[in-house]
Amino acid sequence: MAAWVADGLTAFRLALAGYLAWLGFIHTESAETLTLFIYALLLGWTADILDGWFARKASMPTRLGQWDFPLDMTMVLGSLIGLTAAGFIPVKGTVLYLSVATLLVGWFPTKGMAMAVASPSVFAPFVLAMAYAPAAFWFSVLWAVLVLMLDWRRFEGVVLDFIDTFPGSKLKPLGTWWRQWRGLKKTRNAHQNPRE
Repeated sequence: MAAWVADGLTAFRLALAGYLAWLGFIHTESAETLTLFIYALLLGWTADILDGWFARKASMPTRLGQWDFPLDMTMVLGSLIGLTAAGFIPVKGTVLYLSVATLLVGWFPTKGMAMAVASPSVFAPFVLAMAYAPAAFWFSVLWAVLVLMLDWRRFEGVVLDFIDTFPGSKLKPLGTWWRQWRGLKKTRNAHQNPRE
């Protein structure tokens, strides 16, 4: 049952990506629109956290676990498209950004590179909210603080995953040092077989 819930939460992010893109086409640049973006993204990132929790509880690997990261990136892309369509980000800027991002990920096809080039898109809605929708911004800060307090290990794991998969192994010494300092071992993905 836990694996089905994890898969449902993973698939939900695909629907949310479509919603975020659609949201930009039906609304214009306003505080209300950006507030909807922020709350939808927080819902999506909460689903991402919960799908990992349910996947770890499952006695078998999830069916959509291998799609977890691509669906995260799809949600980020949906947000970027929506923000551009609503007028928060210039079309030329989005096209240039996506072109450079595609080249970099094509040249260095690693998860770490994908995470690095996606970072501006991940944080753009929240940076915009500081100016356009301060209440939504502060709510997102509260959400982030609570998530870090409740699940620091997950955040630490995501950062270490980025370090481990960054092109050229340039950051690996940092990850090794951090693991030694914290007494950590390399961890498995939540969606893998728990017996691995």
